Amino acid sequence: MANVLDSLREFVTPQLLNQAAQMLGENENGISKALGGLAPTILAGLINKTGDANAMGSIFNTLANFNADILNNLGSLIGGGNLAHNDPKDEAGHLFSNLFGDKVPAITNAVAAYSGTKTSSVSSLLGLAGPLVMGLLSRRINTEGLNVSGLSNLLLQQKNIVLGTLPAGVGSLLGFAEERSVSQDAATTEQSIGNRWLMPLLLLLALGLGIMYIARNCTQPVEKVVVAPAADTMQIQTAVPADYKRKLASGFEVKGNVDGIESKLIAFIESSAPVDKTTWFSFDRLTFQTGSATIDMEKSQGQLANITEILKAYPKVKLKVGGYTDNVGDPKSNMKLSQARAESTLNALVAMGIEKPRLEAEGYGEQHPVAANDTEEGRAQNRRIDVRVMEK
Repeated sequence: MANVLDSLREFVTPQLLNQAAQMLGENENGISKALGGLAPTILAGLINKTGDANAMGSIFNTLANFNADILNNLGSLIGGGNLAHNDPKDEAGHLFSNLFGDKVPAITNAVAAYSGTKTSSVSSLLGLAGPLVMGLLSRRINTEGLNVSGLSNLLLQQKNIVLGTLPAGVGSLLGFAEERSVSQDAATTEQSIGNRWLMPLLLLLALGLGIMYIARNCTQPVEKVVVAPAADTMQIQTAVPADYKRKLASGFEVKGNVDGIESKLIAFIESSAPVDKTTWFSFDRLTFQTGSATIDMEKSQGQLANITEILKAYPKVKLKVGGYTDNVGDPKSNMKLSQARAESTLNALVAMGIEKPRLEAEGYGEQHPVAANDTEEGRAQNRRIDVRVMEK
């Protein structure tokens, strides 16, 4: 049976590698090494689940239903935001969350150190590598008629090759015994994967701008929840639409989307509407690193600063921060992630100058969906961080 890592080579071109390197501001060699470490890491995560029948059943369904046609149009993953239906970045984000949980930051740091690239670049490459690996496995499942057992056997057949190409430290993070040095990993990676393999992963690089993802957050009764379309854990909505501008008493000018959290939160605070437990407002530019509760401050600082200034302008206001996920994965893990993300948001606001007693945080997991979870668009809306006014 063909080596899965070697099979990835046919989907990568020098153009894609160059394009990804330019987009991330890295050299091609660093990108190649990063991709050469990420693909086997994803496969190692899958191999780790082969002994868990329930987990493998869920993973098999995800892969079997993944749209492998993305392999024929990998260029569409570079430099763009989330794709329309069944965004491969979102689906990869779910898989990463299930495979690695809160280990994602440690994994990206290890790969960054191994490849000599920025951690942010590795995160982006993770978003690219995921759909590439998923697309290849989906194609193998459907063309070879594999069932859950067949997929497990395929992965286990790759175990020695995969573990032999992991960057130093990653094997230990995933629970595998590790007896390799970084230099040995680099040599083995080049022998078994080769530069051609690294290219394919390259395009994965651009993809990372948007995965992640795994989760975005909060909500209550659908009628009163203000939901901003969310891409995923790794949303790529960095541009601040200047549809809404409001100068606060402090002189700070809030800028955001006319339908975003800033405009609706201020309108509610200034209105005579009573405080209740059903009116929530969704962040529309708050992003987390894939599968973790670590906020991507580069993309999120603007909106967090807006909310901070609004709270400073209205000192009597107290907020509750709620975290929500979709229904993909283990409910207990989803609950834990939603709580961690709500707390991270609260801590970010405190770090920006808001007194902690004015804030509360609670995770609701997959409870209170505002959209159907049977489509990716619906699941994206259910991954949110919302806030509710407790006092004003």
